[in-house]
Amino acid sequence: MKTITLGKNTTLIVFLIILFSIHNKVNAQKEPAWMIDSWRTEQYPSNVYLTGFAQDAINKNETNADAIGRVTSIAQGNLSERIISSVKSVSDSYSQSVMEGNSETVKETFKSEIQVSTDIVINGINVESYIKNNIVYAFAYANKYEIIGYYKANLNMKVQQIEGYIKTAQELEGKREKKKAKDEFNKTLPVFNEITEAQGVLIALDKNITDNDLHKQKTMELYNEVVQANVRLSQAILVYMVTQEDLFGQQVTSIEDGLKAILAENECSFTNNEAEADWKIEISATSREYNISNDFYFSYVDAKVSLFKAPSDKHVYQNEFSEKGAHTKSYKNAASVAYNDISKTIAEKILTWINN
Repeated sequence: MKTITLGKNTTLIVFLIILFSIHNKVNAQKEPAWMIDSWRTEQYPSNVYLTGFAQDAINKNETNADAIGRVTSIAQGNLSERIISSVKSVSDSYSQSVMEGNSETVKETFKSEIQVSTDIVINGINVESYIKNNIVYAFAYANKYEIIGYYKANLNMKVQQIEGYIKTAQELEGKREKKKAKDEFNKTLPVFNEITEAQGVLIALDKNITDNDLHKQKTMELYNEVVQANVRLSQAILVYMVTQEDLFGQQVTSIEDGLKAILAENECSFTNNEAEADWKIEISATSREYNISNDFYFSYVDAKVSLFKAPSDKHVYQNEFSEKGAHTKSYKNAASVAYNDISKTIAEKILTWINN
């Protein structure tokens, strides 16, 4: 029998051929099946899955990671496109549900609060990517029934969350804590956004979904309750004020006038009906001569201030203030300066309670 002996060069060639074949085979095995359209259609049927596919070349100076992120986002967007239109429809229905009779300003404010982001991310989406010949391929897919289950549970939770915020806000409003109540009511707005997303997703994916399943009437009622509460609470905080100000035997209203001007700039209004006020302020002030120095008259104004909180008329704050004023003409003129200045100091203290 004849023995065939291979030279070193021949052996090396054979080895390289084998290595190249193995390399090609491995690469062929790594290329995912989902890159084929017919495979995606067969393995991820539309009655069960949502899918999105995208491909694009890697841009100059773009890293592989950045390119993958960009193309996978496109694939997710393709998957979510139909859902986004359904969410937008739900959002519009909230805007239209604002009760007629409210001011246009309030309606427009709330319409702008319920918005749909084009970057909405549907929970439960899986994404795969692959790079070949400087091109990124991305495949996004999600099981419809898993998404439906998640958003139904999420919707129930969000409705309960809003009910909790409203209950707390109503309790604060009952205590005349208008600012705190309004802040609590407005905590519901981002949750309403999440509810519109959940309802839109469910409408898009479940053709048999009912208004009862969507909590549609309940959420519309809650939404309008928040709108109406903000109309009420947009009205200024009502203050009832009583002052007795003595300027060397003359009754003046310097502190009252100065205090009202400052409080009005901070969303306060004033009432002569003590029963409807949110806050009551009582001030008694007197003036006294101090001395004359370098042709200046110096006088003091001493004021006692009490603050009461409705509806229980709770005495929440009391303090005494003294302010020195100077003038070249008389003690009376010097006291007038002190009266004007002391109102600013009193207002600063009062506002820390009203805005707390």
